[in-house]
Amino acid sequence: MAKRVEVSSYDKAVEGILNHIVACDMRPGDAFPPERELCDEIGVSRTTLRSALTHLASTHVVERRQGSGNYLCQSRPTVQLDDLSGFSRIVHTIGGNPSSRVLTCEVVPAGAEIASRLYLPEDGPVLHLERLRLIGGVPAMLETSYLPLARFPGIDAFDFEEVSLSRVLDDEYGVEAVHVTLRVTVARATEREAGLMRVQPDDLIFLECGTRTGSDTNPIEYYRTRYSPSHFRISCKTVM
Repeated sequence: MAKRVEVSSYDKAVEGILNHIVACDMRPGDAFPPERELCDEIGVSRTTLRSALTHLASTHVVERRQGSGNYLCQSRPTVQLDDLSGFSRIVHTIGGNPSSRVLTCEVVPAGAEIASRLYLPEDGPVLHLERLRLIGGVPAMLETSYLPLARFPGIDAFDFEEVSLSRVLDDEYGVEAVHVTLRVTVARATEREAGLMRVQPDDLIFLECGTRTGSDTNPIEYYRTRYSPSHFRISCKTVM
């Protein structure tokens, strides 16, 4: 005879909250009922319910607002590491409103590290472009790009708050990224990054560094991108 497995109160609470989301057809930003009502609906204690809500908040299902209640989290765009879609296209997939704020747009000497990435002399001019990327007006990503000016003359004249970098490269220079070599790590936000992205200093963030190349295999751009985990998920498809 199969042994009956008892479901813990904690698991019952987690499952009950998830069932409530589906049964009530909740949408991102919708409020959950008061905790006392949820306890009665699911049949668990308030302590157990709060433990389940805390767990679901850590996985970005529930947003807990002090003094206001519990809400269903907004959908987060997924960055597919094997997909070269730009920020705007990724955000549009979840119905979000992408925008950018340019922090730096200047021509500077490449320097040793950037020169090695872009196959340039150290004094070769590059566009240094730093943008804060926003979703619905909320900071979600900090992106720094370096592009060789010899390959893209005049690129520093574009307003990258109004036009996307990928669109400018494609439309104005006939260049499209077809390959990227990248590395993703987990880092801690510096004070500057934390202030711009509205996280706490030393909070964990995703750090992606990579080089994009065109069909001729020559480097187009070297970039560093910092993602807030509360706004993005990262995924990679692997073919075996």
